[in-house]
Amino acid sequence: MTATQTRAVRFDAPDEDGLARIVIDRPDDSVNAINAEFLEDLADAIHAARAANPRGLIVSSAKPRQWVAGADLKLVTAAREARAPQDASRRLQGVLDELAWLPCTTVAAINGPALGGGLELALACDYRVATDSRDVSLGQPEVNLGLVPAGGGTQRLPRLIGLQRALDLILTGRRLDARRARRLGIVDEVVHPAVLEVAAQAWAARRKRSLDRALRIGLSLQSALDVAEQTPIGRHLIYRRAEKSVLERTHGHYPAPLAALHAVQEGLEHGMAAGLAAETAAFGELATTPTARHLIWLFLATQRQKKRTGVGSARRIERLGVVGAGFMGAAIAELGAASGLSVRMRDVQHEMLARAMAGMRRSLSRRRGVKPAEVLARVSGTTDYTGFRHADLVIEAVFEQVDVKRRVIEELEHVILPEAVIASNTSALPIHELAVGATHPERIVGMHFFSPAQRMPLVEVIQPRGAAEWAVAAAVQAGRRMGKTVIVVADSPGFYTTRVLGVMLNEAALLLSEGARIQDVDRALVGFGFPVGPFVLYDEVGLEVAHHAGETVTEAFGDRLPASPIVPQLVAAGYTGRKARAGFYVWPEDVGRVRRFVHRPQRVEHPAVYRMLDAPPSRSFEPRFIQDRLVLLFVNEAIRCLEEGVLQSATDGDLGAVLGLGFPPFLGGPFHYADALGPGALRQKLEALAQQHGSRYAPSSLLVDRAREGAPFFSNSDKDNDES
Repeated sequence: MTATQTRAVRFDAPDEDGLARIVIDRPDDSVNAINAEFLEDLADAIHAARAANPRGLIVSSAKPRQWVAGADLKLVTAAREARAPQDASRRLQGVLDELAWLPCTTVAAINGPALGGGLELALACDYRVATDSRDVSLGQPEVNLGLVPAGGGTQRLPRLIGLQRALDLILTGRRLDARRARRLGIVDEVVHPAVLEVAAQAWAARRKRSLDRALRIGLSLQSALDVAEQTPIGRHLIYRRAEKSVLERTHGHYPAPLAALHAVQEGLEHGMAAGLAAETAAFGELATTPTARHLIWLFLATQRQKKRTGVGSARRIERLGVVGAGFMGAAIAELGAASGLSVRMRDVQHEMLARAMAGMRRSLSRRRGVKPAEVLARVSGTTDYTGFRHADLVIEAVFEQVDVKRRVIEELEHVILPEAVIASNTSALPIHELAVGATHPERIVGMHFFSPAQRMPLVEVIQPRGAAEWAVAAAVQAGRRMGKTVIVVADSPGFYTTRVLGVMLNEAALLLSEGARIQDVDRALVGFGFPVGPFVLYDEVGLEVAHHAGETVTEAFGDRLPASPIVPQLVAAGYTGRKARAGFYVWPEDVGRVRRFVHRPQRVEHPAVYRMLDAPPSRSFEPRFIQDRLVLLFVNEAIRCLEEGVLQSATDGDLGAVLGLGFPPFLGGPFHYADALGPGALRQKLEALAQQHGSRYAPSSLLVDRAREGAPFFSNSDKDNDES
């Protein structure tokens, strides 16, 4: 077999069976990402295939467990106007059209991620074979970056699997494993990695599939809903329902899903050429929006954070101890075991250990690509400290009480090795206070997991003064191994996330004393872009938990942050939130999924709140006023954290706020939001609020300096690490 070698893609001439190959292997890179050079190499390989006239053509990757993971985002971040990304989209569409129109049968042999442009490359082939490896995922995640598919994905996917199913993927950015993709009709066969080549050869020997034939096959696998997809009225109803769903989910803050919907509609109603043109136009227009730039920045910053060094080195963590088998302790044990760690979990009650294991089993059974029995085999329980002797890291997750945590630390120091690290899972308790009396305080750090820990992507590692670099590095290593984005913060009351959130929640409660309605405040924050409002969050977290964490913040900063009395009053009255069915809201009883769907019980404002405050709702505040009162205080406190050294960088502040607290991703985080407003304008807004509502709004010294110098927190949000 002879080969025509190009830079990222090569063409292997037909073998004795008449099967040729296009092999993708981008040099000097761990992944195959699509850029301009890649496209030219792919086009050359396709031209070579046309000239060779093989019986069949297999498109594969030479990289183990890597197929094509999408476009190189530098194509977007470098753009200053719509024309450049639109040209790139047209070129990608054109090259993939050439692949689709080859006279021979084409097969995509997928051994890794096929995302974005990678999936579009696969869709341009007649057939798709994928391995059953956990490395394989398929999807169009562009909307999560503020973009739309740019290589025909909005056109080929609906024609392959039907309109409704395609919209469910394109408008959400959801990813599929190989078996689910097979059930939807995206993948034709799922095989063991060892036989991928053989399976691809078998499919390449088949007759070429026409797009119309693919459409009929895709639709024949679906439900009666597909009958509606064949009529203009039926499709119109699907479009309108999809639009309504997008607006309910995004509140109009994310334009990409609606633009993708428009491109799909254009293609199905006016032909594929019209759809491709709409896709290209939308891609270019979206690529230069602040929303896309912020979402892409967050994605790239998260990827860099997972590789970031600078916290010292630690021996590899292999054995994890967890003290406390409650909700959080069990979640941490599950995360550790799922990441391959050997986990020993301790609780004084056998019942708690049994409940934790059962909960882990249920949780793991819901995770795709995970074998619960294999994970649980790495977890063992005990009511004492047997098995902790050789732990590399122990995370205590007991009650949020200083004396309880100190006692656990004292007990651990009599058991574990001197080089083992102790991490306290706490949202607010100062780590240096927990380490009082410890024999080796230098190995004690904090690890703040967010609930529910299995789903929340952030871990805040707290570094007290005097902590050893290797101890901090061990906690960072463990968090990353569990798949989390980790930020390292200084040991200060409330750390970073609890502090800035606590300031905002307290201000929301103070607004009630001024005559605001609970629901108006919540609606304003959701309208701003937060996933839930402050009072729903209070009730979901639990008012006793919020009160305990808030006390740490208000005690430390009470001179400038007057505390609202309502939360301790509600806790004293037994109104502790959703679990108690009463907090700031009265919550409906859990009546089961069917009855809940039929009756749709709603939460209602709790009238006791207004009685306790002796402040019935008496004023109608504009949403913008509420948003400024809460969000600008949040942003100012984040800047104070950077000023005081609690945060190491503005990047950490934005990642922590977005990933841990739900700060609107489309705004990039509090520091990007400050830059968007402009430090000078932000300072003026805060000074005006301080005159009206008190010194807690006084601009931080760092903000005053930035405003005077005209210096943003990021010199260029498109660059990797330019916070100054």
